Amino acid sequence: MPCYGPEYRKHEDVIDFFETVIMYYKRLPTWTWLSRHGIEPSNSTSYTLSALESALTQEYGATPYVGCSGPKFNETAAGRNSTDNGRTQLSEVWYYFHSFGRPQAGRAVPVEQTGNSTCAKAAGAVHYYEPTTGSVAKTPLAYPY
Repeated sequence: MPCYGPEYRKHEDVIDFFETVIMYYKRLPTWTWLSRHGIEPSNSTSYTLSALESALTQEYGATPYVGCSGPKFNETAAGRNSTDNGRTQLSEVWYYFHSFGRPQAGRAVPVEQTGNSTCAKAAGAVHYYEPTTGSVAKTPLAYPY
């Protein structure tokens, strides 16, 4: 690996990758941050994109990218006659930052998102559903609820 230089040890990059992922996962507790702002997984409550972004921005220090999947809002009963064609199921959050030195060192400063959300913008259009049995692995890393 040229970026590691002559001292590179076989698979050092793989170990660095997983250690870095775990470090940032611990630093960016998305589900805990949402919970602090009253945003909890629910099969009956929905949220606005602005509420999700606001909660995460307050905690992170910059607005992350919030992405959605699922049906488009204007194709749902609640969104009938709406022009909002954003998706309605919270599915991803991306945090952006500038790293000083190697990202593995963890020296980073939050920066604003760079894309437009795929989520619907209408009030109460975004669902953050409860996980169903068997839908996620029940490990601390994959099942943070």
